[in-house]
Amino acid sequence: MRLSSVAFAICLIAAPAAAQTPPEGAPPGAELEPMKLEAGVWDAVVTFPASTPGGQPTKAKGVQDNTLRSNGAWLINEFHIEGMPYNGTGFWGWDSATRRYVGVWGDTNEHRMRQDIGYWNAEARTMIWHADLVRKDGMVTPMKMVSKFDGDHRTFDIYAIGYKTGAETLLVHMDFTRRAEKPA
Repeated sequence: MRLSSVAFAICLIAAPAAAQTPPEGAPPGAELEPMKLEAGVWDAVVTFPASTPGGQPTKAKGVQDNTLRSNGAWLINEFHIEGMPYNGTGFWGWDSATRRYVGVWGDTNEHRMRQDIGYWNAEARTMIWHADLVRKDGMVTPMKMVSKFDGDHRTFDIYAIGYKTGAETLLVHMDFTRRAEKPA
């Protein structure tokens, strides 16, 4: 009787752990599509909206190098704007525990880590990211980032969200064109 009680207790302890552990070697499937779409080297035209009413937007050029890692489950993003002392690095992928996209971003503007949560709409080929940016004054600005994919072209918009109004204010718009891969 005592041996069967011990065996039963071991089963109770092991069963939840076994149920939460995905089968070894079973990576996500369709969930990896957004990372595959974003992989490669992209030339960017960056547009900052006018800072004053009636003013002209500011344009710049940049380069984004997105590298797949860990059998395509994660994407490392390195971005810089030419002629400016700006660069940033991101790391994104599918979190099978939370069943959503997660990422982090750090750049020379903020000197802090932004944490992103993403949602993929396969039909619209659109990724929508949400983040809370903690400002230097300690206040939090909700952010929304939207990527729309169209083959070797994509757009990326960053918005600040008003806490009280929910109004979206465009902070930057980027048009990306993927560079052709060099033959091996």
